[in-house]
Amino acid sequence: MQKNGAGRRGGRRPRGAWWSMTAAVLATPGAVLLVLRLVPWDIGTSWIQLVSFFPAGIITTAAALAAAVVAALVRPRPGRTLVAALSAALLVAQFGLVLDRVLPLAGTAGQPQSAALPAGVPAGSPPAGRSLTVMALNVGSTGIDAAALMAEVKNREVDVLALPELAPPALEALDNAGLASVLPGRALDVDWAGTGSALFARFPLEQVERVPGSAFYQSRAGADVPEVSAPVHLTAVHVDSPHPGHTPMWRAELQQLGELWRAAPEGGHTILLGDFNATADHREFRDLLARGLTDAAATAGKGLTPTWPANSPAPAFAALDHVLVSPGIKVAGFDVVTLPGTDHAAVVARLLLP
Repeated sequence: MQKNGAGRRGGRRPRGAWWSMTAAVLATPGAVLLVLRLVPWDIGTSWIQLVSFFPAGIITTAAALAAAVVAALVRPRPGRTLVAALSAALLVAQFGLVLDRVLPLAGTAGQPQSAALPAGVPAGSPPAGRSLTVMALNVGSTGIDAAALMAEVKNREVDVLALPELAPPALEALDNAGLASVLPGRALDVDWAGTGSALFARFPLEQVERVPGSAFYQSRAGADVPEVSAPVHLTAVHVDSPHPGHTPMWRAELQQLGELWRAAPEGGHTILLGDFNATADHREFRDLLARGLTDAAATAGKGLTPTWPANSPAPAFAALDHVLVSPGIKVAGFDVVTLPGTDHAAVVARLLLP
């Protein structure tokens, strides 16, 4: 009997081993995503899409670390201690790559990024600059709930609205809901194929040629914003997605946006807002920021707030929609708003323009 009992015990894997195996399995996604995030060369379509999951990998790595610690506590062994140490190192590396998106820049926790106040100006004084609230929403081919969108525009006192994928029926519905009376300025590149776009504003817009050669129409306009010292250049962004066969176009369009903003007339301000089909974990998007643009969400400490997929059984996990601003524009606030009728959430930024 003792022999049989010993055999049964020997046939069971100790609890510590199960915990250690669980830790290894849970750490694998984070390790793979970290490698993809760090590789310096171009990667194919499937891998590019996987990079969007990088922040979610932090959750599985944290679970892996917890499992590894339990394994080491149940029955301490050098191998299990090593698994726990590797899991901790992986988690630290992942956090290090997203930290700049979750920590507001100095002075931006509900307040605009700015230099120290001049001497003699009270600390509680409102920041100088013209407040401008901008909003972008990929309305999608199914059409947006016009009443819900207009309610947000009015409640948030939106000054500039960018609507990628705007089609004629959705434009008509929005006009019937009062869009023209609230935001009379417009630059339209609307079509029936789901590739259209539009910009709306409280002030007049001077439409210029849309972004040339892009898969989706990306409306552009210049604006003389009241109380702002320089012209403002607006682009309703909708970059092609990196699905099979379109990855080169995706890369080219992100690069093109950077080139266009650098070619803008000196002395003006630039705001790019809309669906970039890229997160800050994509090297191509970071290259765009490296040209001198600032991501409003990251500045406000909300760079990990996902915008896609919205209104879906699956939880949103990717921050594909952004508001990028040129130097001189300060970020006073940022929000992500889910509205019915589209698989993207809206992004809203409150900016201060000199």
